[in-house]
Amino acid sequence: MFGLTVDLSDEHPDRVFNSPLAEATIAGVGIGMASYGMKPVFEIQFIDFIGPAWNQVHQNLCTLRWRSNGNWNLPMVLYAPYGAYLPGGSLWHSQANESMFAHMPGLRVVIPSTPEDAAALMWTAMNSPDPTLFLVPKHLFRQQLEVPADVPAVGFGEAKIRRAGEDVTVVTWGNCIEQAFAAADQLADECSVEIIDLRSIQPWDRDTILESVEKTGRLVIVQEDGRSCSVGQMIISEISGDPESFCFFVSAPQLVAKEDVHIGYNPIYEYAALPSTEQVVDAIRLTLED
Repeated sequence: MFGLTVDLSDEHPDRVFNSPLAEATIAGVGIGMASYGMKPVFEIQFIDFIGPAWNQVHQNLCTLRWRSNGNWNLPMVLYAPYGAYLPGGSLWHSQANESMFAHMPGLRVVIPSTPEDAAALMWTAMNSPDPTLFLVPKHLFRQQLEVPADVPAVGFGEAKIRRAGEDVTVVTWGNCIEQAFAAADQLADECSVEIIDLRSIQPWDRDTILESVEKTGRLVIVQEDGRSCSVGQMIISEISGDPESFCFFVSAPQLVAKEDVHIGYNPIYEYAALPSTEQVVDAIRLTLED
């Protein structure tokens, strides 16, 4: 759909195949291949269409290693375009729903925000003995960016500091990395913002966030997913609920997220539902108040 695998079926006809648009079949065949020792990398055209494959992913992909006491592994990568900020998608083409998958024990969930990280995390996922859900932010998909000739692998649970700062820690991932940078640029004369790209949702890098919050005393989470029962809420709860890290805060942590609403077809409605640069700026300023 986005040209990621264009020409691969011609160049490697023995290894690359066009599948029918049948998500349960895609997941089921991948699980079967992985259980026999192969390393399939399968695509769901949009993560919004994962519904028909939900039983396969939730009941089989995530549980087989545990149910077999480690005798069976499923080294499978299931990747999908993810998120919005491309007007007109609405339902089934614009969802950011990583929190649903982060609840599944046994599944790794990653969301790169640069081509370099996409390659690095895909290498790690393809060499992992466990299944990985690889979510590719659609708004960033077609950007042309230069990357180094050599791209080292990135381990699961390793966040990256995209911009160093002293006053406020902003943690984000995927498409919302743009809103974080735009807000930091807008507030450059008011404060120094440290931007952390989480990259790996499950597992997540608690240590990097803690080190930053210990320095800045302020935390803002920016996510495209819905607010309730989300990764951002989990991070805030984990850090503020720990007596050892609670004392780092000089102000209440803030979450900027999509409200618990559907995304409309009209671009005005879509962008009204999604986190904006202005919301991130307001959240940062709120943490700076005495």
